[in-house]
Amino acid sequence: MQLPQRHCLILQGDSDWLQQQAKQVYQRAERAQRCWLSDASDTVAEAIGSKQALQQLGRSNQLIIFDGRAHIAADAFGAMIGTLSAGGWLLLLLPAELPDSLWLQRFLKISETYAEIKRIRQGEALPVIDLSGTLSAREITPTPEQQQAIEAVLHVVSGHRRRPLVIASDRGRGKTALLGMAAAALFQQGKNRIVVTAPSINNIEALMEHAWRLLSGAKLSQYSLHWQQSEISFIAPDALLADKPSADLLIVDEAAAIPVQMLEALLQHYSRMVFATTEHGYEGTGRGFAIRFRKTLDSLTPNWRQIRLSQPVRWANNDRLEAFSFDALLLDAEPVNEAQLAAVSVHQAEVAVLGKQALAADETLLREVFGLMALAHYRTRPSDLQMLLERDDISVLVLRAEGHVIASAWLVEEAALADDLARQVFNGRRRLKGQLLPQTLLAHSGVMDAGRYRYQRIIRISVHPALQGQGLGSRLLQEIERYYAGRVDALGTSFALSPELLQFWLNNAYLPVRVGQQADEVSGQRAGILLKALNIGSEAVVSKARHIFARSWPFMLLQTQSALDVKLVSMLSRDLPLKSAQLETEQVAVLRAFAFEQHPFEAVEPLLWQWLHQQLVSGAMASLPDEEQAVLIKKILQGQPFTVVAEALQLSGRKAIIERCRSAVAGLLRADSE
Repeated sequence: MQLPQRHCLILQGDSDWLQQQAKQVYQRAERAQRCWLSDASDTVAEAIGSKQALQQLGRSNQLIIFDGRAHIAADAFGAMIGTLSAGGWLLLLLPAELPDSLWLQRFLKISETYAEIKRIRQGEALPVIDLSGTLSAREITPTPEQQQAIEAVLHVVSGHRRRPLVIASDRGRGKTALLGMAAAALFQQGKNRIVVTAPSINNIEALMEHAWRLLSGAKLSQYSLHWQQSEISFIAPDALLADKPSADLLIVDEAAAIPVQMLEALLQHYSRMVFATTEHGYEGTGRGFAIRFRKTLDSLTPNWRQIRLSQPVRWANNDRLEAFSFDALLLDAEPVNEAQLAAVSVHQAEVAVLGKQALAADETLLREVFGLMALAHYRTRPSDLQMLLERDDISVLVLRAEGHVIASAWLVEEAALADDLARQVFNGRRRLKGQLLPQTLLAHSGVMDAGRYRYQRIIRISVHPALQGQGLGSRLLQEIERYYAGRVDALGTSFALSPELLQFWLNNAYLPVRVGQQADEVSGQRAGILLKALNIGSEAVVSKARHIFARSWPFMLLQTQSALDVKLVSMLSRDLPLKSAQLETEQVAVLRAFAFEQHPFEAVEPLLWQWLHQQLVSGAMASLPDEEQAVLIKKILQGQPFTVVAEALQLSGRKAIIERCRSAVAGLLRADSE
């Protein structure tokens, strides 16, 4: 059956007229299948705010009222389109006087190329809005593509272990629904326990519903489904990692929204897994995730398999509203094709500074810049495009070759603060929106004069995958430094720490001044802040921040950073400005008695903690084998319990850990005496 097209109506006028027109349509829609999204107070009682839009994913609406009178939240707009059923209507409300926004101008210009999107100004007659043709019922007969995927899910459970399945598609292709059908089939084959995890319980509504509809007599609750002796249970990712319950199958839905390190931990523990991931979702692209996770799968489970779904199940195959959203939000933007770079000489690449006017005026250029960033980063959202075209404090520097973008960096200006404002931030009485670098230096590092300086923070940097490993990233950083010398006082960056990324910034003389105390919600990793001074004044600020970081680092390793990756601990600690602490003769004797005799571990632990920190900072510890560095960092410098260290390093227990510590300390003492 050919599904009907979805529709979009843009209404432009004063607030009273917009509200009147929207309410007339809203009252005709079914209560359970309508949604009014607005951050204003003068609307219907059940309206939701733009921050709640992602919670709607998985729902099915026949009518959406999207209030854009004050501002269009791009992420919310993209998410809401994904909830509109075939034949449904989306009404976008815009003010009579449009704001001066390049993003909105581009959005409206693209809308004019789609006949299914109509723009009505106040005083003009509205078209007939027929909601009777909306298809909202969920189909439980699988499409041929879904059936193929269901059979692949069943094979994950019945076939060889450690051969996970990845189901990838754009949104609206029925991934979650087919997982529910597959779960029902597994129960009918005699399986008892399926665990499902996802960023939110709302993500798996379709899974639970489809399983329930196929299992006669099943009992459905918010977090589980029971049928005879079998159970599907939803467990949030963090709770799942903490408890690790047994399961015939673990399903990970919306995997692109779960930190890769969490997925890796699950992959190491569970032998039968299915991942469902959205590639070009309306709330953002998961392309960067897919590339990173593919490397993890190749490493841990090289026999993994992927199925890609292309046929929509909630709207028409050639749905014009989906095509419009892809164009307007650049969900399918790609960097220049690799084949076009075959003859490129990276040495001839030229630097260019791109303003938002230049980007808005050249669609090909915009797509190359945005597509490159979407491919390189974990998750790029429609709001990133909006930021790029709307904010005056954002700059883009690129390297171009043969007319194409081969590397790019996005930067945000963080201006100097007035003395009174800086003092309030330092005292903890003000918290600024943005201004990450001066705010961090004032409020967390305690550098009192940090607010006097001008910063540029590099928020994104990427190199075309076909040209990586040729020094283009470092070349771009050098060009950035050249361009901003004399314009600002310091450059900085904040990113989710990984050994590879950290090494790149260290190689370019950026210095760590802070490590976040909590894991980033997207990557699951700790954020690091690094700085590079561009003049004498800012050199003093960076030096102060480094000394403060160095003084607090030993304590942080025992507290907030007690679980930080040992490679990161080693890299962040190297060359910190600590004063040398010369050991007394008796202390050296104690260390030797521990290393070469049987001096008790608990008796020497405080001395080891003090001495090993010096060995870490000086770089001496880097001479040890990785397993010996790991045991010293985890057990002594980070203070992790014996049970945790034993599991992480695959040691039998307390005695084996202490013996490895003795061997590692002996190696350091021998090296020191040579």
